[in-house]
Amino acid sequence: MIRYLIPVAGVLLIASTQVEASTYRGPHFVEPDDAGSSRDTAKDVKTQDGGAVQSMYGTLAGTGGGGFRGFGDYQDVYRINIADPMAFKIEMGDSGLAIPDAMMFLFNEWGNPIMASDNTSSQNFNPILENIDGQFFDEAGVYYLAITSAPSEALFEIGTDNFIPLFNLAENPFGTVGPTDQTWDLKWTDAWSTPDYENFGTYFLNLDGVISMPIPGPGGLAILALAGFAGRRRRRI
Repeated sequence: MIRYLIPVAGVLLIASTQVEASTYRGPHFVEPDDAGSSRDTAKDVKTQDGGAVQSMYGTLAGTGGGGFRGFGDYQDVYRINIADPMAFKIEMGDSGLAIPDAMMFLFNEWGNPIMASDNTSSQNFNPILENIDGQFFDEAGVYYLAITSAPSEALFEIGTDNFIPLFNLAENPFGTVGPTDQTWDLKWTDAWSTPDYENFGTYFLNLDGVISMPIPGPGGLAILALAGFAGRRRRRI
């Protein structure tokens, strides 16, 4: 389910098609169909041979009638397996039909906010997630990675139709930032602020510290050998 703070209908036009590829061709991962926009609809990032995942490619397709798919697609959410928190880094690069302005968010397995980014710097408007010296978290495990059409950012509903942002990106537009002191223990599920409906396209990510999620075996689903609360270090912003 996609939840926007301000629902708006729009019609967009673009001449392109969705890139098709196998989910399991590693060490590179290509979004299979639509990754979904919530924790419940997130897609696992996994490769046939397991091991390190070096890059990801996907599409924020836009709205019905003018986007790539036919329904609103301004947020993609994935489950990723972070094996080396100290080396964790995700950089967004440019591709042929790259989205003009994107944001990235990371949550732990329970939905607690970990880090977010709007722009790398004043010269580089692609977002970056970087955990230098374990500044934001220090435990390996399953996390949720979200890529959105700016300015669509993660929200938490504190009352009926009353939402607050989990990160203060408005005052911290550059680099990687953590949650605020008031939001670090909240659990995000599916709420987003309204995107720019003319801001959509493809994205290409370079990853460090991430390995494949388990792939279902012939006898059933593989069991994740990951337990416990994913550690987080609070960072005041």
